[in-house]
Amino acid sequence: MPTHRRFSLSLVFLLLLMAVSLLPFYIMVSGSLKPSMSFFMVPMDFNPFINISLSNYRAVLKKVDMFRSFGNSLFITGTTVMITVVISAMSGYVFAKKKFAGKRFWFVVLLVTMMLPRQLLMVPNFMIAHSLNLTDKAFGVILTTVHASYGIFLCKQYMSTLMDEMIEASVIDGCGEVRIFTEIIVPLSTPVFGALAIFTFISCWNDFIWQNIMLTSKANRTIPLALSYLIGLQDGVSTIGAQMAGATMSMIPILVFFLFFQKYFIKGISMGAVKG
Repeated sequence: MPTHRRFSLSLVFLLLLMAVSLLPFYIMVSGSLKPSMSFFMVPMDFNPFINISLSNYRAVLKKVDMFRSFGNSLFITGTTVMITVVISAMSGYVFAKKKFAGKRFWFVVLLVTMMLPRQLLMVPNFMIAHSLNLTDKAFGVILTTVHASYGIFLCKQYMSTLMDEMIEASVIDGCGEVRIFTEIIVPLSTPVFGALAIFTFISCWNDFIWQNIMLTSKANRTIPLALSYLIGLQDGVSTIGAQMAGATMSMIPILVFFLFFQKYFIKGISMGAVKG
């Protein structure tokens, strides 16, 4: 098969995959601008140029306190991301570049903790949080949501690829551990930090089960909890349009966060290539 024909087929295949991937987002965004009855029509009305209305967004803002929920989610998710990245970076550096007794054993223990399903830890985590009076509090959710096992593994694997000669040269120049970590390891590890931040942000932002267990008061609701109150009927009419509007609004921070850290992804890769 000629090269240009293979390229054309590959391009068509990728475009089809992209269309399939973007279809749910198109339905969500266009559905948020349509009456709920549009979902029950045959065929469904998802034409973005007719019957456009912002009534679903007004209904969301009227029924739930989205701004407060956004603030709660941003605080919990942002703090969780920062703690996870810091712990993962420091621990990953130790596992990657330092020698200590039982290093392999403790790394295996770390890998074993990654295999435990989160549902298995919910009861003991809740009992500990309740005994410390951390239920229905943002810091209680944060402290019980930080699971750095995967982040430590990710950082360790990435930092193991960094050249030991740079660290040895820094030691000869008189650099201490803190300076080596902050001025050499951290700048070169920006890509893995960006990836870990994105994974953690999406996981924590969309977390419903644990936040629903830990947070009980209306003032502490996060975005997933607030959106759950849109499910059902209002005045005998389905609220699916309002659900789509709420989901669209909740997607914006994830998109902005991803686009922001994508820059650091590229910057970190190019920095590592130059310094390496």
